[in-house]
Amino acid sequence: MKKNWRSFLAAAVVAVLLVPTVSAPIVLAGEISSAEAVGTLAAPQVGLEKAIQIVKTNFDVPNQYKDFNSSYNTYNGRQVWALRWNGTSEQPGEFAAEVNAINGDIVSMNYWKNEDQLASSPSVPTITKEGAQEISDKLLSQLLGKRTEELKLIPSESEVVPLSYGPFYYSVQYQRFINGVPFLGNGVNVQVSSKDGHINSYTLNWNDVKAPDVNGVISVEKAQQAFAEAPFFKLLYWVPSGYKPMLVGQKQEAKLVYQLTGDNSGGAIDALTGKPLQLNPGEWLSTDAYGVGGMGRAEAEKASQASNSSQILTPQEQQEVERTSKLLKQDEAIAAVKRWVEIPNTLTLSSANLSKDWRSTDKRIWSFDWNSVETNKELGNPQYLSARVSATTGELLGFSIATQQNGKDDVKFDRAAAQKVAEEFLKKVQPERFNQVALDPETDLMYKMNPEPWNNQAFSYGRVVNGVAFPENSMIVNVDPVSGKVTNYELNWSDYDLPSVTGILSKDKGVELFLKARPLTLTYVRIYSNGMPGDLRLVYLPIAKERNMQNSNILDAKSGDLLDFQGQPIEKGPKPYTFNDLTGVTGAPEITVLGQAGLFGDYGNSFKPLEKMSVSSMLRAMYLSRFGLWGNTGLTDKEIISKAKELGWLKEDLKPGDPVNRELLAKVLLRYIQLNKLAELKDIYKVSFQDSDQISSDALGYIALASSTGIIKVEGQVLAPRDTVSRAEGATALFRALNWRN
Repeated sequence: MKKNWRSFLAAAVVAVLLVPTVSAPIVLAGEISSAEAVGTLAAPQVGLEKAIQIVKTNFDVPNQYKDFNSSYNTYNGRQVWALRWNGTSEQPGEFAAEVNAINGDIVSMNYWKNEDQLASSPSVPTITKEGAQEISDKLLSQLLGKRTEELKLIPSESEVVPLSYGPFYYSVQYQRFINGVPFLGNGVNVQVSSKDGHINSYTLNWNDVKAPDVNGVISVEKAQQAFAEAPFFKLLYWVPSGYKPMLVGQKQEAKLVYQLTGDNSGGAIDALTGKPLQLNPGEWLSTDAYGVGGMGRAEAEKASQASNSSQILTPQEQQEVERTSKLLKQDEAIAAVKRWVEIPNTLTLSSANLSKDWRSTDKRIWSFDWNSVETNKELGNPQYLSARVSATTGELLGFSIATQQNGKDDVKFDRAAAQKVAEEFLKKVQPERFNQVALDPETDLMYKMNPEPWNNQAFSYGRVVNGVAFPENSMIVNVDPVSGKVTNYELNWSDYDLPSVTGILSKDKGVELFLKARPLTLTYVRIYSNGMPGDLRLVYLPIAKERNMQNSNILDAKSGDLLDFQGQPIEKGPKPYTFNDLTGVTGAPEITVLGQAGLFGDYGNSFKPLEKMSVSSMLRAMYLSRFGLWGNTGLTDKEIISKAKELGWLKEDLKPGDPVNRELLAKVLLRYIQLNKLAELKDIYKVSFQDSDQISSDALGYIALASSTGIIKVEGQVLAPRDTVSRAEGATALFRALNWRN
């Protein structure tokens, strides 16, 4: 495993604590021996009882979690037992795990307990980022063995750690590499507690696949040229997600942007042909590197049985095993479906789930999905079938089948005729707005690629303004080509202010700026077809330089900035600061935590601890720590001063650049933590500083409380209340005040 000790912090609102045992190494290193079966589901080899034993042998399931239940699920070609232990109302919590029903892999674990939410004040972490990665590396070596040689740490400097969300967790992420090329969709995520170093959760996605050879791939320069020439980048009107309430009569403004659009290829260029990756209908590529996967395989059946034999099931677990044993097995449930529904041999079972009925928790339901995986679909063959049956009685609870028209049906409406029906309908219901829309060319092209009549013709019409598409406003109509009836209609329309197209960047310039932020990178990706995993492909994909920074497909067509979902430039958004000038500085650990939370970034990664603390810098850090970074990092100094006065933190008439003295520091911090009314009580405070006569009468209570609580610490007996405080003193005082905030 690559030893790179740069890791990053991640806040977890829901805390999970997972403690691996070392006395019984049921999870052994080794290669996955069972190849994935595409288009078929192998018979389960691991029963519920064995799955429980595997989890309890490797992890400490809390004894107080007595409520136990299970379900059987299939997804991504895997079949798993989902196990769940729940706490009580007095001791709420949950321990959940998944076990591969074919080979005994532990697929995922998560542990949440209510007391993890009690802490709400910042603290200096006991475990460092480097220590968290060391713990994570050790865990992966134990569980994955030689497979760790294909993993590399994904460094990140962009993760912000909130100050008051309870205990936080280092999220250590790894990417799988094959032949030195990243395999998107395969990787590991481990979360480690900063408080005590416990593993609270992990997930791994790992596929046994054959990777194409990297010989013969085109250069990145040719890939960039192909990207620029492809219809990936389109000029659009785009509406960011609002984060501020709109005033009465106010319209939200849309932006002119270049957006990475198209099919599910994500802008991929085939690394062997140099052409845009072409995906067929129903295909998509997996680029999520941190999906759920199989992890921790029991290498030897004998070792597994030997370790399991020492575990005794609780009465609740045994009851669940007995209850499940009385239910229909998968093949029996499928037979129950076949009593009522013909399952064509052209369809392959792709999903089988055993779960509780949401309307009645004491009932279980088998749910099945069948899909066609044929490359050349013949007319008349069903493409999809779903069905649900009672896992107790085999009663059929529902099914849905989608079938292409086979030419024998009395099809009265071809694509053009169906479109005429759709447009006549829209002209009746939306006569004015219909004049502002155009048929979505991508949707229309998809149907023209399959010219035979379908049992459902869908038409999407998007608004066009100033010759620019505005997909936020659209109309959708579905038509049955047999009956000629409208089967679905949807209107998505709101009133927006749309800017002029003058002054926008050219498409070539937009592509240049986009690929500068997200360079084309040679990667392995996996193609899925109708939900079934397929082969790996070598492609060039636009990937952000920092894998964990915000990923944006939106580039402002006027400024050239990549935008976040709120329409704000990503570079100006929240980010942590790693201060490089804190050696020997008093309060360095506390200042480091504040920097990781995105505070005091006035000078980037230089903190400048000895410089004077300005009013705007102090109040900005206070405001962001209270109201969060999102939507607030772009506030001007003037706006910060105004908001501080509205909140009652600042009552003095000061300018942003004015220095903060010790009296003012005490006042703003005690107002911030709402102790100001107590501080303003008269004739009850006394301090023992030698220069106490220099303290303003209206500041005496503030100084007394701030010094007695330790928010302001003074060496010796001289306070110097009118002296300007350094940035280091002001920041550490804020850190201590945060512990009194609630």
